[in-house]
Amino acid sequence: MSLRLRLVAALVVLLAVGIAGYGAVTYRAFADRELAGLDTDIRSAIPALARQLDVAAGRHVDVPVPGPDADGTRPDGESPRPEGAPGGVAGIVQPDVPRGTYAELRDPRGEVLVTRTPTGDDRPDLRDVPIPAAGFEIRTAPGADGDGDRWRVVVERRPDETVLVAAAPMGALDRALRGLLLIEVVGGLGLVVLLGGGAWTILRRGLRPLDRIADTAASITAGSLDQRVPTAPGEPTETRQVATAINGMLDDLSRAFAERQATEAKLRRFVADASHELRTPLTSIQGYAELFRIGADSQHVDTPTILRRVEEEAGRMRHLVEDLLTLARLDEPRPLDVGPVDLSIIAADACSDAAALDASREVTLDVPGPVVVTGQDPALRQAATNLLANALRHTPAGTPVEVATATRDGHGTLTVTDHGPGLSAEGAARAFDRFWQADAARTGHGAGLGLSIVQAVAQAHGGHVTAGNAAHGGATFTLAIPLVEPPDDADPGADPDV
Repeated sequence: MSLRLRLVAALVVLLAVGIAGYGAVTYRAFADRELAGLDTDIRSAIPALARQLDVAAGRHVDVPVPGPDADGTRPDGESPRPEGAPGGVAGIVQPDVPRGTYAELRDPRGEVLVTRTPTGDDRPDLRDVPIPAAGFEIRTAPGADGDGDRWRVVVERRPDETVLVAAAPMGALDRALRGLLLIEVVGGLGLVVLLGGGAWTILRRGLRPLDRIADTAASITAGSLDQRVPTAPGEPTETRQVATAINGMLDDLSRAFAERQATEAKLRRFVADASHELRTPLTSIQGYAELFRIGADSQHVDTPTILRRVEEEAGRMRHLVEDLLTLARLDEPRPLDVGPVDLSIIAADACSDAAALDASREVTLDVPGPVVVTGQDPALRQAATNLLANALRHTPAGTPVEVATATRDGHGTLTVTDHGPGLSAEGAARAFDRFWQADAARTGHGAGLGLSIVQAVAQAHGGHVTAGNAAHGGATFTLAIPLVEPPDDADPGADPDV
């Protein structure tokens, strides 16, 4: 069953139970009230019936009647009536006897002395009505013929031990009760149908946004990740909240899928590039090994050259594997063992190393003073070395290189600028991609992992690295690392030590 159908069914059931309970209480209250009224009428008519039966049985004795009050009423609340009026003692109005009342007078042994039979043949079946030893009993008895109306019977034992039986037909009461029951059943069914139909219409309209959500979910399942749940200003707040939450979830899923696809593409490219970089030295080593094996005793084989080339290719593989291990360690989500590090000192050491590697280069250093950042000294040194090595490797011999440190926007920066041909648009966008090589204008050798390591170091320290072209056309790379936070009691006006 659908949610809409379950809600309507639950509402209809609850409504039917409520109407049935209300109808039962109303029916019972009405029946009890009418039955009590009938009992009161019968008991009120017993004195008059008793007088009539006593007269008919020759046992009537006049009862003294007190005089009227000043307003003309009797002490018992009855109005005076003309003397000799039928149905009671002269001068006293007797209560009305219910229409169709049956009455009989019995002697103390239970023998019927006289009866008062209403018009017609209807009479109650008194065989199962008990006779009280004293006082009176009220019972409901069937008709004598078994098919007629029910009767309400009052049996009273009088002080003289005679028994008076008075019974009034319940046909009018039963018909009224049947009419009330019919009204309640028909009205209740109509109300259930009306409210059930109204609830179905309201729920169908109210749950229409959920249908749109289901349709959108089906479209997404079919592969349309760009689908979104439409919302309208007039929709209920809860529905808009659900639609907004689902749309937000779909946006997150779309971004996650896009990132996953990009990561998978980069991983495939990384594996392919790493395999290519490792295959080249392996192929060289394998070729030199086969050449040495085939012609080890031949005088035409330059054994020292073969061994030197095998050693160089093995060293190239070792550097490549070390770079890959460095990237793997930096990619791990674990905190670095950091402390205060002076970027100016690291820059100076990197310039000294670069001058030692290539004495023909003009490497200049511009430092305003200490630039203390929060970082790991070995990792930052490797990043600075890689930036300088990249400038030396991808620029023509003799090209000057400039290194500078500074503080900017809460970060310490280390900038390496060369005077080479600069970076193309693609080169600036992909400079930090793993295994990516610059265009032909920036020729050189390497696996293309140096700048990737620089970027990984920057991200591990909460910083960043950028690539671009300097004003004179050369390439410039800037590494930015957060500065050390000064202690709370530090004097902001004090000059730092140089």
